[in-house]
Amino acid sequence: MGIPPDAVRHFAQKHVDAAYERLSAVEETLFKEGQEDRRAFEKFYNNLALFSGGTIALSITYLGYLKTLGKPLIHQWLLRAAWVALFCCLLFSLAYVLVNLYYGHHFRERELADAQRRKFEAEADELPKMGLANLREPTTVAAFVKKRREAAQICASSVERQQKLQDRYMNVWVWCGRFALIGFASGIGMLLVFAVLNM
Repeated sequence: MGIPPDAVRHFAQKHVDAAYERLSAVEETLFKEGQEDRRAFEKFYNNLALFSGGTIALSITYLGYLKTLGKPLIHQWLLRAAWVALFCCLLFSLAYVLVNLYYGHHFRERELADAQRRKFEAEADELPKMGLANLREPTTVAAFVKKRREAAQICASSVERQQKLQDRYMNVWVWCGRFALIGFASGIGMLLVFAVLNM
């Protein structure tokens, strides 16, 4: 004894509706969270770049002050190394912001392609069971299912491609952040040691 046709249609409709709702929920959540996170990280690393540039400018002013004192400067290599570290921090901070945008783009594209793939698969599996007027003939049903399966396959290949790009940008993004933080901390540390040694 099988499931009544009305029940099959009902559950098929529920499955298709759930796929559509999931797609909408994923799109909305990703958009909201992505915007908030990106703004926070962008602000932090933009500020880090500004602090690095400002620190370089202030250290140049401090160097001018030290030269007016008439004492010979010692360990000038620390000052040059600090400038290099702070300049690297500035570059990596700006690269972090840019790469973060690329990462976010590919992440959202992958999520969208995956949700679309699931929607096409749900339509191919469930819409023929719903008894729609334009999907009664076996040839029409087969053509409809074939198109949905092909679309799902295209989305699956897009998911793989976006996943590779997402992973690549994520690695670059993480390392840019690390190098920016290390550059800032080491640059400030070397400036502090240089200032103490030349007091």
